This record gives sequence, C-alpha cells and structure tokens, in this order.
Amino acid sequence: MASASKLLKQTSLDAFLHPNPSKTLNPITNHQSLSSSNSTSDYERIRLETIRRNSDFLQKLGFASTPPAPKPQIRKRVRKTPPLPSAPLRRSTRKRGPPPPPSDDAEEPSLPFDVEVVDSSVFRYACDGENHSSFAPLPSVSTFSASIVGFKFVGSAFRDPSLTNIYTLDACFLGQERFLVAAGGHAGFISVYGGEGTAVEEDGTQRPLMSWKGSRNWVSGVMFMEKNPMLLVSSSNDGKIIVWDIKKQQYSSTWIPPIVTESAGLHSSGIFSMDRFDCLIATASKDSSVGISRLLSGGELVAERNISGHHSGAIRGVCFGDDKDKLADCGADGRICILDARLKKPCTIIINSQHSTSLNTVEWCRMNNFLLLTASRDPTLLLYDIRSYADPLCKFAGHVETNSGICQQIYKPSFIDGGTQVATVGQGTGKISLYSVEKAKLLSQGMIGYDANLVKPFDNGTADYIIWTAGRQINQFRPLRNHLQIGIPENLKGYGKVNELVD
Repeated sequence: MASASKLLKQTSLDAFLHPNPSKTLNPITNHQSLSSSNSTSDYERIRLETIRRNSDFLQKLGFASTPPAPKPQIRKRVRKTPPLPSAPLRRSTRKRGPPPPPSDDAEEPSLPFDVEVVDSSVFRYACDGENHSSFAPLPSVSTFSASIVGFKFVGSAFRDPSLTNIYTLDACFLGQERFLVAAGGHAGFISVYGGEGTAVEEDGTQRPLMSWKGSRNWVSGVMFMEKNPMLLVSSSNDGKIIVWDIKKQQYSSTWIPPIVTESAGLHSSGIFSMDRFDCLIATASKDSSVGISRLLSGGELVAERNISGHHSGAIRGVCFGDDKDKLADCGADGRICILDARLKKPCTIIINSQHSTSLNTVEWCRMNNFLLLTASRDPTLLLYDIRSYADPLCKFAGHVETNSGICQQIYKPSFIDGGTQVATVGQGTGKISLYSVEKAKLLSQGMIGYDANLVKPFDNGTADYIIWTAGRQINQFRPLRNHLQIGIPENLKGYGKVNELVD
C-alpha cells in the first residue's frame, strides 16, 4: 500500500515536470496499447480499466460513447423593427346606412370643458338701480350761472388692492343717483365700481364690483360704450383694443368678463391714450400714429383710419373736439397737431409748444373749440388759442411743488364748468387746484391727501355734478359754487327746489 502511494506521487510529479499535451490518447479505443506500454503506471492501468468498464456498461444501456459535443454558440436575438402603421383604408360613405342606435348602457361622449359664465355683479347692480330710480336728463350745467370756487369731498373713496396706480378713468350714469366707474392702470388691471348702494369696507373705502387683469402691460384707456354701458372698451401698452362684456363674468378664480372684440392690428406699438366721441374711438400710439375706429352696437370694432407722418416720435395724447372729424394730438417731439379726419392730408395746424419737455396730454375744450390745454413734465400748464397759436394764451403755475423742477409722474388736467375753469392735480402737493381761464390765475386749492394722476368731471346734467380724482384710489368731489341762488326752469318744477353751496 505504501509502495502504491509512493508510486502515485512520483507519477504526478513526472506529469508536472514533463508535460506532453500534444499526445492525447482516446481511452476507449486505445486502452489495449496503453496497458501494454511499459511506461504505464499501475494507477493509470486502474483508471483506464474503470473507464472501460463504465463504457461497456453504457453500451449495454444503449448509450453510444461519443466525444463531448461542442459548446453551442449563443447568438443575440436581433429585434425586429415593428412595421409602420399603414394608412387607414378610405371607403366611400355614400351608400352606408345610418349607425345603429346606441344601447342604454353606452356611455355618452365626453364634451370639451367650457368655463361657466354667469351674470356679473355689475349687471346685478345695474338691474337693481332700474328698480329703485328713474332717470330723466336734467338741463346742462351751462344753465347755472354761479361759478365754482372750490370742491368738497363726498361719498366714499373707491380702492382696488390689485390696482395700485390708476392712469385712466370713465363713468356712466344709470340714474340720477346710481352710476358706474371704470378704472385701469398699473400691471394691466381693470376695475369697475358701483356708486350708491354698495358696501363700505372697514377702512371707509368701497371695493370694486369687478376686477380683473385685462392686459400684460399697463392699461392706458377705459371707456363705457355710450349706448350700452355693459360694454367696456380698454386700450393698453401692448397695442391692443379690447371690448369687454361686463354683463357677464367667468365662474372661475379670475372672474374675467368675456371678450367681445379684440383688435391688435391697428397699431404696431403700445397705445398711450384713448378718447371717444359717440361711437368713434381715437387712439394715440408709440408708433407715431393716431388710429380711428368705429364701435358697432354689438361691440364689434371696425378700424376706419390710421393717421401718421405728422410726428417724429411717439404720440402720447389724443382727444376729439366738438365734432367727430376734429381731433388734437400731442407727442414726444413737442408738437400739438390739429387733425381733420375728412381730409386726405388731415394735419391742418402744427403748434410747436413752449414746454421744455415732451408733451403728455392735450385737452380740447368742447364748449369753446378754440381752446387747447396741454401738460408735460414741466411744472406748468399751457393754454392755446388755435386762432393765434404762436404763443400760449396763458400759463398756469402753482399746482406743482416749486422745488419739483421736472415732474416724474404724468398728470392729466381737465376743463370744467363749461370750459371757464381748469382743475388739475400736481406732483408734491397732494392737492386739487382750480384755475380761472378768464383771469388766468389760481382760484383755490383743496387737499386730497396724496399725489393723484388725473382729474375728470362727469356732468349728469345738474349744477352739483361729480368731479373725480384718481391715483392710488378714486375720490369724489362736488363743486362749491359762489352764492348759487337761481330760479327753477319750467321743465324742472317737478323736481323740487334747487338750493346749493356757499364757500
């Protein structure tokens, strides 16, 4: 046993030191020759004998002894590209019968989502006014002879937290005591307020009936349609004119009213100001043109004319005169131009103003169509007579703080009391100032409490009409008249006795 173990170790050592891989024997076919070899060890003879017996046993079982099969090669499967979808087969439907009626279990087709539209707060306020007041037009303010000597606060201030700076304002009267006020300005917000009968907040101000974002840029003009106060026209610094149906509003988080018409092709740049005469809309643009559009009864806006070539820069102000074909505009080039829309070359008069800065606003006195009032960044207002316009008729000063120099904010004055006086706000004073046109002097000043941007009167046919100032909020004023004691005209005897204010 010990000799066999020693022999096995010696054979393994010889195989390690003298390998001969080129000579490989088939143990099944050559075992006889291997066993007869003198160099074959006992261990090898035993191993080969064991292999032979195993081979004979496998042959008895029916398994032929074969060399090991080669390892199959694994091929990667190539993904087949899915065939392109073929075009649907088009068949004629002329002779096709009607589809079978749907079963009771069939689901209804889904409808596209539409935002619900409901009656607006403005519409409900207007309807409520019809039930509580009847409006008959009263005589023009020119019937009353006493002049205005000042103003007094009346009512509550209107404020919208979203509209932090108001640049434009308009109003319409639903009755003798009820009215609507629209405002627009900073960040593109528009607000509509109700007059009498609306709730007052804890801070003493009234919130809007409607408020929405009407533009991505600042709003330069808002105006009610004269024949339908439920249509509101707005212009903005993105060059668009939009007609809103404020009778309705979306039942959503925005509460925005539906758009009736949107016109974006009249101007190639922003609209700086807008004015209205009956159904005509005039717009002044930064593209150095004035646009004239007609507003139809259904709210459609039709562009009629675009006037250009009479200014060398942006046109910032435009207004109608006493006729739909007469307009005045002013621009950054310091010019005031009188336009006649009937002419092929409409610019009939060019006034080179004596303002030291570019013009921002022009106001045409409709009661005296020879007078024009202009404002710029100067601390003064200039009054022109278009019959003799080489020099201004007069200059108004005192409404702006004397140390201001050049005004940083745009402000808009206005003729009041039939064109006999001018009311204006001014930077740095927080006041409303009153000038006499005839005497060309400052008559009075009243405290507003902040620097407003504009003054706008709204004549409801009585001597006691409303004058508005607007900036961060809207304030209402009534005129104070000097010893107003007048008789009642025959057509007013049904309204009772008229008594009024003393300074």
